[in-house]
Amino acid sequence: MDELGAAFAARLPGDANLDGVESALHQLVARARAAAPTVELDPLAFVAHVAERVTFDAKGTPVLHALHAGDLWIAFGCVAGDANALAAFEAHYAGEISTALRRSFERAIAEDAELRLRERLFLVGVDEVPRLASYVGRGALRPWLRSAAVRTAIDLMRARRELPSDPDTLGAAGAAVDPLLASLKQRYRDEFRVAFGEAATALTDRDRTLLRYRFVDDLSIDEIGVLYRVHRATVARWIAAIRETLFEGTRTRLMTQLAIAESDVDSILRLIDSQLEVSLEAVIR
Repeated sequence: MDELGAAFAARLPGDANLDGVESALHQLVARARAAAPTVELDPLAFVAHVAERVTFDAKGTPVLHALHAGDLWIAFGCVAGDANALAAFEAHYAGEISTALRRSFERAIAEDAELRLRERLFLVGVDEVPRLASYVGRGALRPWLRSAAVRTAIDLMRARRELPSDPDTLGAAGAAVDPLLASLKQRYRDEFRVAFGEAATALTDRDRTLLRYRFVDDLSIDEIGVLYRVHRATVARWIAAIRETLFEGTRTRLMTQLAIAESDVDSILRLIDSQLEVSLEAVIR
C-alpha cells in the first residue's frame, strides 16, 4: 500500500474493506485538485481527514466515489487555515450564507446570524473544532451552508424571543410564532415520517448497527470506540455523519413529495428537527 493508502487506512477501523481504495483515493485527490486548482494542500493530511468522516457500504468498503471532492478539499483547507482555501471559500461559497439569511430573515437577525455562523465555521474555543470540520462531503457544500445559516438564525431568534418584522417565509414565521410552529409540525408530520423512513432504509448495515449501539443499546461513544478499536472522536464523527446522511436523504425526499423550494424544505426540517432522535430510535428498533 502506498503512502496515500497508508495515511487513509491508519484512521479507519481494523475491519474496513480496503479493496480498490488506493485507486479511489488517487482519483479523489485528482478530482479535488481539478475542482479547486488554486488550492494546494497536503494530500496525506487530506485523506486522513476524509477517513475520519467516511461512511461504508454493505461490504465495509469506504464510499469515496460519490464525495464532492472539491468542496471537501476547500473545507479541509479552511479548517487547516490555508490562505488559498479561505480565499476560495469567500469567492465561491460565502455568498450562499448571506443570500439564505437575507431572503428569510430581517436584516438585523441576518447580519448577527452570519457573524455567529462565521465564528463557528472557522474559529474555535478550547477543546473544540471548527464547525466546517463536520462537513463530510456527501452533499454539496452550498446547501450545507444554507442549512447551517438558517439553523443559526432560528437558534438566535429563539434565544432572543424576537418576532421578525416581516415574517413572509415559512422558516421565519414558524420559528417565531409558537402556535404556528405547532401547527406546521402537525401538518408535515406524516410526510416527514415517510421521507425519514425511506432515508433510513437506504442506510448500510454498518450505519444501522452503529445507530443501534448508540440509540437503542445506549452505548456511549467510548464503549462503541472499544468495539471498533477507534478513538471516541472518530465514533462521534461517524454518528454525526450518519445523522447528516439521514437529514439530507429526508430533505431530498420531502422536496420530491411536497414539490416545494429548497428554502421551504429547510424551514420545515428545522421545525421538526426535534423529532429526529425519537425517529432514529423508532426506525432502528
